[in-house]
Amino acid sequence: MKHNFQDKSLLLEFKRGNTHAFRVVYDMFFPSLCFFAKRLVDNDGEGEDIAADSFVKLLHRHDSFDTLPNIKAFLYITTRNACLNYLRYTQRTHSSKRELNRLQEKTDEHALSHMVHAEVLREVEFEIEQLPNRCREIFKLIYYERRSADEIAALLGISINTVWVQRAKAIQLIRTNLLKKGMLSALLAFLIINRES
Repeated sequence: MKHNFQDKSLLLEFKRGNTHAFRVVYDMFFPSLCFFAKRLVDNDGEGEDIAADSFVKLLHRHDSFDTLPNIKAFLYITTRNACLNYLRYTQRTHSSKRELNRLQEKTDEHALSHMVHAEVLREVEFEIEQLPNRCREIFKLIYYERRSADEIAALLGISINTVWVQRAKAIQLIRTNLLKKGMLSALLAFLIINRES
């Protein structure tokens, strides 16, 4: 829709609070704004009300705009924000308190599970770093890099039997230290996680 020189006079009258100028702006933007709001909230009546309310807000700030694109941007941003607020409100009111509590508990359990998992891994990682050099190296090649005993033996120039002995020694040392801390199950969890992932 072109206005050319009329835009300046329309805007000037709009800024002065002229009712006719406001009506022209309303006719110019309301249909598309209304369509926009209805699509966002998926409710024709509410969408129309939200779009109309945006024009009420525009009317209160009629002297704040220097161009028609600024007016249009204000209307769309105001409408979008109002639609999002409406959707948040309806979501809250349609969810029962029990459902919200259940979702909160599930979220808390999920977060707690991640925290426990992280603490377990931190404890196991600490014990791995305390291993003698060769033990630690072989343990990491098996459980971090997923190398086979044959590959490790060839890589380090040692026998396959030595690989298995060092692996067993590493697990025994970690097990003993975690047992002292009452965290033996942490080792089992670590070994399972690193074999499945």
